Amino acid sequence: MPQTGGCFSMDANRGIELEQRIVLVDLLSSLFLTLPDEALLESLLTLEWGESDSAGSNEIAAYIEERRDADREELLLELGRDRARLMRGANNEGMRSAYESLYSATAANESIGSLNRFYADAGFALAEGVHDTVDQIGVEMAFCSVLMKRESEALRQGDEAKADEWREVRMCFMAQHLGRWVHNYAADMRTFALTGFYRGVALLIDEAF
Repeated sequence: MPQTGGCFSMDANRGIELEQRIVLVDLLSSLFLTLPDEALLESLLTLEWGESDSAGSNEIAAYIEERRDADREELLLELGRDRARLMRGANNEGMRSAYESLYSATAANESIGSLNRFYADAGFALAEGVHDTVDQIGVEMAFCSVLMKRESEALRQGDEAKADEWREVRMCFMAQHLGRWVHNYAADMRTFALTGFYRGVALLIDEAF
């Protein structure tokens, strides 16, 4: 009888790693697509922040501990201002907004056309309530998450060939789009962030991609 234990273990590990990355990428995507609110603040303040292997998580934990007793409205304003500086270019320091067209040498219309083809081919559409362009970093992250979820589902169904197809789409997308600029953006984010929270987010980007 063929020995299948090793193959099963490899697929199981692949599935576990995918699920862990999906959670992280979904979090990052949501931070770029939605404003900081009471729900986010509540989750940050109530989470048990222990020492982690993740430099990003440790940076965020240190910020939360430092600001734990701050007025919540003041804290939301602080996060909102830093987010606007880092993601919308609301600064005079040279920080570019979180859009591929501002980080890529490819002409914006070519880049957006290619993104639209990737999204259409995969049947991906922006979630209701998301009003942003297709090259915003959170949108590209959301697309990567969808591809990982499809790969994970194929693995659960035992269809390794289909899982490999979705992984190949994701690898192509990373090579042509998100992977070409996400780390440059994260480096800028670390440099220009005024809060430990967003410095931590920048580190998490490097960990996720």
